[in-house]
This record gives sequence, C-alpha cells and structure tokens, in this order.
Amino acid sequence: MKKQLLFLILILFTLKAVAGDGRKQEVDSLLAKSMEFGGKGDLVTYIEMAIKALNLASAVNYDVGKAKSGSYIAEGLITVGLFKEGLKQLDRIETTDFYKNEIFMQSEVHRLRGRAYGGLMLYQQALRELRMQQGLIRKLTGEKQIKSYQFNYENLAVVFQRLGQLDSMQKYTELQLDNLKVFAEKDAAMRYQIVYENLGKLYVQKGELAKAQLYLDKSLALIEKYKIPIVLNTYGVLGSLEEKRGNLKKAAAFYEESLKKKRVAGSRIGIKSSYRELADFYRKNNLDKARADHYEMAFSRLNDSLENENRQVVDQVLNQILQLKDQESETKVSKVATIAILVLVLLVGAISFFIWRTRHNRKALLQKEEALQETESVNRELTEQIGENKFNTLVELAKSNNPEFLTLFTELYPQFIQALKSRDSNLRSTELEFCAMAFLNFSTKNIAEYTFVTVRAVQVRKNRLRKKFDIPSDADFNNWMRGLVDTSEQA
Repeated sequence: MKKQLLFLILILFTLKAVAGDGRKQEVDSLLAKSMEFGGKGDLVTYIEMAIKALNLASAVNYDVGKAKSGSYIAEGLITVGLFKEGLKQLDRIETTDFYKNEIFMQSEVHRLRGRAYGGLMLYQQALRELRMQQGLIRKLTGEKQIKSYQFNYENLAVVFQRLGQLDSMQKYTELQLDNLKVFAEKDAAMRYQIVYENLGKLYVQKGELAKAQLYLDKSLALIEKYKIPIVLNTYGVLGSLEEKRGNLKKAAAFYEESLKKKRVAGSRIGIKSSYRELADFYRKNNLDKARADHYEMAFSRLNDSLENENRQVVDQVLNQILQLKDQESETKVSKVATIAILVLVLLVGAISFFIWRTRHNRKALLQKEEALQETESVNRELTEQIGENKFNTLVELAKSNNPEFLTLFTELYPQFIQALKSRDSNLRSTELEFCAMAFLNFSTKNIAEYTFVTVRAVQVRKNRLRKKFDIPSDADFNNWMRGLVDTSEQA
C-alpha cells in the first residue's frame, strides 16, 4: 500500500512538472507572437501579448518569462510615450533572479531606462544609464555585444543631438559605423545606409557641406546597389544641403522626391514631416505661396489624424496596464490573510524596534545636519571663488564621471593641483580626480556612486592616500585636502 501511495505521489509530481513545462512553453510562444506584432508596428497587440505572457509567467512562477515579458512591456510603453509606466515595469524586472544573473538583461534595462529618461528630457540621467550599459556590454560576446553597442551608440547620438552637442553626436554616429564593420556590406546594407544618412544630416547642420555630400552619396550608392526598398530621409537631407548651397531648384526637387519615397513606403509620420519641410521651404524662400499653403493644410490634416490615432493607442495601452494592475491587486488580496498573521506576530518586535530606531535617528539626524551645514558652507565658499555656473558645470561633470571633469577642475583650482603635485609629482590622473572630489567635499558614498565603485573601494583608496600624504588618522580627509590650498599660499 505504501509503495502504491509513493508511486501515485511520484506520478502527481511528474504530471505537475510536465504541466509547468507546458505553461512555460506557452509563455515563450506568447513572447514570440509579441515580437511578430512589434515588428509590424502593431504596438497595442505587441503589449497585449506581452501582458498575457507576464500574467501566465507569474501564475507558474516562471522567472525568465516574468523578466522577458516585463522588458517587452517596458519597451512598448516607452515607444508610445508612457515613460513613467515603462520605468515602473523596469523596477519590477530587477526583482527577478533572471535579471540578477543575466548580464544581457541588465544591459537591456539600462538601455530602456536611458530611452525613458531621454523621453522625459532628463538627459544627464539618460547619459548615465547608457554609460552604465556600456560597462555591461563589454562583458557580452558575439552578436549580442555588437547589436547592444549599435543601439547604445544610436541612443547616445540621439541624446547628444537633443542637447545640441553635435561633436558628441558625431562621435557616437561614427562609432556606429565602426561597429558595423564586422558585417559584410550586403548583410548590413540598410544599417550602413541609415548611418551614412545620419552623418550627412549632421554635417549639413555643422555647415560642412562637402563632408555631407560625401556621406549622402554613399547612402544613395547603397540604395541603388542593394535596391533598398524603404528610404525615408536621404532625399530630404539632400534637399536641405542644396538649400544651404542656395540651389533652391535642386532643393525643391529633392524635397518633393523625399515626399514621394515616403508615400511609397507608407510612412505617415515621414509624410507629415515632409509636408512640414515643404511648407517651410516654399514660404521661407518666397518661392510659391500656393504650394506653401497646400502643404501647410496637408500637414495640419495629417497631424490631427495622427495625434488622434496616437491618443487611441495610448488609451488602449493604458487600459491594458490598468487591467494588469487589477490582476496584480487580486493576487495581493489572496495574500492578505497570511500577511495579517505575520503582522500580529511581528507587531511587538516592531514597536520595540521603532522606539530604538527613533532614538538612533535623532542622533543620526543631528550628525547629518552638522555635515549638511558644513557642505553648504564649503559649496558657498567654492561658488564665490569661481562663479555659480562654472561650479555647477564642474559638479555635473563629476556626477556623470565625465573625463573632462579633471580638465575643468585643473583650470578652476590650479593651486590645489600644484600643491598635490609638489607632494608627489608622480600622481596618476585617477588619484588627482579622487582628491579633486574630496576637495569639493563629496562624501564617500557620493564618490562611490559617481565613479561606479563600491563604498569599500573608496575607503581603501582614502587609506592609501592618507599613507602617501601622511594625513593623520584623526584628520578629516576632505578638510585636509581643502587645507592644502591655504598651506601652499602661506608657503
């Protein structure tokens, strides 16, 4: 009898495992369907399939499915402009074991956060996320690494374009080109064509028209050689190039050709931008008022239509997200009874802890207030010395771990750098940068955050510098650094 019972239990466990595997396969199938709809530009169905996958993965506790479906949902939300909702999905992904163990998923979360922050016009946060992604991409290999770099460089180029930093935009657009060199031209013809097109547009903006022509000719050659079917912007950029040269007849022909290509491709957003382009061109150059009015009217009609459609898409997506939240709430309700019991058991301990914590926090708060007052005093002094704008720029460079930080700091505080080098002429740039952050009164935690290392690593480096400069153990490290300038001036 016992053997039969054990045999039945074994069968039940086997059936449960098989059923679980079947549900996991169903999740993977839903994710594959989601990708298909995403490739067709059907964002509503793309997100709908991903939400179904997430619900099923949560029901069977399929960790990989929860992470992947969450990333699909986040990508869709960010694409339709629901940036804050997308960021919430990314927070959920970080709770999965798959995220914690999979470098590529970590890289993707930083990429998506970069896109979301860029959409919210929080450009410094976007740059930070994308630079953190680069650190993870270095650990990847093969095609995943190459594609990740390509998207990373594209996103960085977009952020710098929005910031109006054309040199940085150029750097990352050219890096896209270098990254593509591992592929044969015919295997990545469309990617090459888009990069050439972007470089052409960039050089038109910079007024380097010969270089712009060079890259646009390369784009046209690829279009002709590989019969690339969808060409949205090359002819429009050629129009702006000829307009800059003063060849208005050629410019008009290119702008009109660009509109024709976009109509063939069926790109309504592209058509809208061409209408705007043509209306502005004809009006600004006093060429043809009737044509300008015609394209202005066409732009208004299409823009209203697209905005209405976009609102409908956003409404549909929001409804799906609300349904997802309702389902999450139902799951939470079923856990309330268990949680209530745990709360009662822990209540006495929590009260005791609260009393102790309150006393501890009072003491910590006093210490923080003293430290804050000191920091504010130091910042006021430094700001008075060099001016608020330069000081703010210096702090932002430090926070984004920008290599230009040390250059600007040396320019603003040459006495401090000279005082350091007089004590040790062989100091490395990383040591100078570290001491500069201490001079600006950054805390150990701040330095660790801005330089992407652990707090422990910062403490170790401080101890090494204490030995190198004979800083007494009872002396405040930051105060000692700031005192160097006074000491050198007295000498």
